[in-house]
Amino acid sequence: MSARPPRDRGLQPERTLLSWQRTVFLLVVVVLLYLRVPLGESAEGPAADMAGRVLTVLGVLGAVIVLIVHLRRRWRRTDHGLHDDDTGTPPAPLARPWALVLLGAAVALLGTAVAATAVPTP
Repeated sequence: MSARPPRDRGLQPERTLLSWQRTVFLLVVVVLLYLRVPLGESAEGPAADMAGRVLTVLGVLGAVIVLIVHLRRRWRRTDHGLHDDDTGTPPAPLARPWALVLLGAAVALLGTAVAATAVPTP
């Protein structure tokens, strides 16, 4: 029985990287729109509302920066998705599970902030 030829992964790693880049880019666009578009005013006044928005934006942008650095390092370390330097085999998925959790937490933070500012306070 002959050895199986190496699997041709084609452009799948590159498509995965591009989809992560699109996701991160759209998250940045949405968070900047959240900063710009007024949804409601808090009872403490516009300054307190803007401070909460800026903190939310900084938290999400911090997560985005961590994701971008992680994805770029993984992409370069796997020789643009062709092989894993440690084993020589095809690389594991581009993003680690913690990156998915971080992305989910950033989206949840933004969603909670949008919901909290959309509800008018008496």
